[in-house]
Amino acid sequence: MPKTSISGLLCTITIALVVLAACASAAPTPTPAKPVATTGPAVAPAPAPTVLAVATPVPKLAATPAAAAKPALPAIDEKAVADFYRGKTVKIIVGTSAGGGYDTYSRLIARFIGKFIPGNPNMIVENMPGGGTLVATNFVYKAAPKDGTVIINFSGGLVNQQLVGAQGVEFDAPKFQYLGVPSVDQPLLVVTKASGIAKLDDTIGPNGKQLVIGGTAPGSPQVALPVAVREVLGAKIKMVTGYDGTTQIRLAMEQGEVDGYVNNWTSLRSANRAELDSGKWLILARFTEEPIKDLPNLPGILTFAKNDEQRQLLRFGTISPNQFGRLYAVGPDVPKDRAMALSAAFAKTMADKEFLAEAEKAKLDISALGGDQIGKLIVEYLAMPAAIKTKLQQMPQ
Repeated sequence: MPKTSISGLLCTITIALVVLAACASAAPTPTPAKPVATTGPAVAPAPAPTVLAVATPVPKLAATPAAAAKPALPAIDEKAVADFYRGKTVKIIVGTSAGGGYDTYSRLIARFIGKFIPGNPNMIVENMPGGGTLVATNFVYKAAPKDGTVIINFSGGLVNQQLVGAQGVEFDAPKFQYLGVPSVDQPLLVVTKASGIAKLDDTIGPNGKQLVIGGTAPGSPQVALPVAVREVLGAKIKMVTGYDGTTQIRLAMEQGEVDGYVNNWTSLRSANRAELDSGKWLILARFTEEPIKDLPNLPGILTFAKNDEQRQLLRFGTISPNQFGRLYAVGPDVPKDRAMALSAAFAKTMADKEFLAEAEKAKLDISALGGDQIGKLIVEYLAMPAAIKTKLQQMPQ
């Protein structure tokens, strides 16, 4: 056989082997109003430790480790995003009044997130209280600029309001583009010692004492959680609603206008440590599945359930929404590149050493979840069992 034929044959065989090897190793591609009283049927460096209502010692506060949100984001045109944001001002709209927990988190985040947004825009915070963050949320969803210069910080309790078809909800929660949450909420039911209520059982049953709880708007966590306790457990709870935020509710407690309220452990230990340590305020229960590290002996709300239906109602009505409590998002029409850049900047902020040091000084918990994870949790929550959804929809708001 001629040399040229042999060479050609060897070349052909070699090419064929290379193609076969490539095919064999290829992996598949993965696819503000005046407070209004409402009642329901009678059927919710640190000082030295003290004893709370449930004989729970409050230890010295330790630094809270950060579980930084790190969403896997597709590549974005960073130059185009930077060109847009350079020289602009990005506004974080907080749906509560100044001085509360939401406001405190947002002002801290605003100090750091700008350096992680391409183009390094200026950051400001604006308060738009009303409706338990409903007013601000509706505004951002419908009327705010849709260019990525407005971020909304709103309550995850509004997702529950969408679930039950509450009046005034003008958004579809899954359509927001989420940046993440800085921490998973740990709501507690807190009362004044002057209320005469030392434990939650004191309010339950035909001989229970009446407990007057202050709240913002129907459907907010400050209202929805104690209402669920009233409706599911038969606690004698009277709601007084219409406060702009937790700052105003705390003032009402001091003045004897209400007996207590629901607030997060992070906010309580930051703003009201003195009241807890002195015994002036007492904690009755936590709305969490697992114990809180700082309050290991505090009873969870599920321990008061008498049957599986009550446990399910309390779990979906008072615990599940806490995973997405302090939401940060932009509207559905914001360009995807900018929304993804803001989400990435949020994740980097949650992992920033200087930010974490300032959060520790302010006693703010950082246990962040990323935007993609939040979006999935909200979709899963809205797809809860039909029977439980119906029961929750039938509860007074």
